Amino acid sequence: MRATFWLLLVSTLQADELTQKMAARVSEEAEAFRKIAPEVLGTEKLHQSAIQPSRRFHPHGAKPSQPEWRDRDVVSEYAFASFSGQSGAIHEVRQVISVDGRKVSDSKNAQDALARAILASDDGQKRELLKQFEKVGLSGAVTDFGQLLLLFTRRDIERYEFTPRGARMIGYDRALVFSYQQIDGPEALTLFDEKKGERAHRLRMQGEIRVRAEDFLPLQITIAVGEGDAPNSVREEAAVTYAMSKYGALLPVSTEHYEIRNGKIVVQNNFTYSDFHKFSASSDIKFDAK
Repeated sequence: MRATFWLLLVSTLQADELTQKMAARVSEEAEAFRKIAPEVLGTEKLHQSAIQPSRRFHPHGAKPSQPEWRDRDVVSEYAFASFSGQSGAIHEVRQVISVDGRKVSDSKNAQDALARAILASDDGQKRELLKQFEKVGLSGAVTDFGQLLLLFTRRDIERYEFTPRGARMIGYDRALVFSYQQIDGPEALTLFDEKKGERAHRLRMQGEIRVRAEDFLPLQITIAVGEGDAPNSVREEAAVTYAMSKYGALLPVSTEHYEIRNGKIVVQNNFTYSDFHKFSASSDIKFDAK
C-alpha cells in the first residue's frame, strides 16, 4: 500500500515538474512572438473546401439536390498588426494577391500597402485589412489562428489549467502533450452564426499544447470549442504548427481548421505560411534579407 502511494506521489510530482517547465518555455516563446510578430511579413496560402447550401426551391416532384463541396485557393501577403484601441491586441492582417489562380494584386504593391497599414498610428487601415477574406466570398471562420501562441503570455498563462496527456510524434519530433482549459479571465473566442448574421456567445478556450520533449519548445497548439445542441450545434477545431524562425522567435508554419455543424464537417481550411521577411519602421519599408 505504501509502495503504491509512493509511486503515485512520485508520478504526480514528475507531472507537476513537467507542467511547470512546459509553462515556463511556452510563455517565454509567447513573449518572443509578441515582439517579433508586428515586424514581419510573409506569404499565406489557403486551400478551402466548403459545403455549398442546397437550393432553397425545387421543381415539383424533384428530389432536393445534394450539398456540393466547393474548393477555393487564396494567396495573400500576410502579417500581424497590433491594434492600439484593443490594449495592443494582435490580429492577422492580409492583402489578397490571387484567388483561384486569378491575380488580384501585385505582390510587391501588396507588401508595401500591408506594411504601411501596420505602421499606421490609427487602427482604421488595419480594420480594413481584416475584411480581406469577406471580399473573396470564403465560408466560415478563417482568421486569427496564427497568433494562438499569444494565449499563453506571462500575463495570461495563469488563466489556464494544464494536464499532462502523454507523448506523440509531431513530424520527426517526440512531443509531450498537455491539455489546457481556460478557467479564468475573459472568454477568448467568439463564434458567429453566418446564416443568421448574429454573434454567438463568447467561449472559453480549451485544447492541447504539444511541446518538443527534449526542451519544451512549442511545436503545435490546438483549440476545440463549440456550443449548442443538435441540430444547431457548432464546433470549431484547429491545429497551428510552429517552427523557430531565423529571427529567434516562433512563427506559424501551417494551420488546419475545421468547422463542424451538427457533427458534420462543413468547412475545412488548410493554411500554409512561408517567406517571412522583417521590415524596418521607415517610410521606404526596406526588407531585411538576413
